[in-house]
Amino acid sequence: MSVQFKVIQRKNPQDFSAAPLHYALAVRGQKVDLDGLSALISDGSTVRQNDVYAVLIGMVNAIIHELQNGRVVQLGKLGSFAISISAEGRQSDEEVTAASIKKSRILYRPQKELQDMLKTLKFERQSSAASS
Repeated sequence: MSVQFKVIQRKNPQDFSAAPLHYALAVRGQKVDLDGLSALISDGSTVRQNDVYAVLIGMVNAIIHELQNGRVVQLGKLGSFAISISAEGRQSDEEVTAASIKKSRILYRPQKELQDMLKTLKFERQSSAASS
């Protein structure tokens, strides 16, 4: 197995007068949704696909609930999810309110096993015919 990449040309955003350079860009394959993941998981176990799907949907709902309560959700080898916020700075402590918060995001931090997988990836240049 290998991750395919294609070559793209980009200008330097810090120096638009510089000649564009060529970069490798990972080619993203088809998306795998919860239906696909539940089928893959059920194929390797004695659990039926609809049961796996129900558990995955339940997990998503539980993650949402826990994040809404300000908790970090740790999912073992998968990694952790947490809320992060961006806020405007204020002159004093008293001026900082919920209205200062401009954006919230979900941070994902993969665990070591997923990070180690990145170190062993193999890459293959996409054929010219496929990149058109």
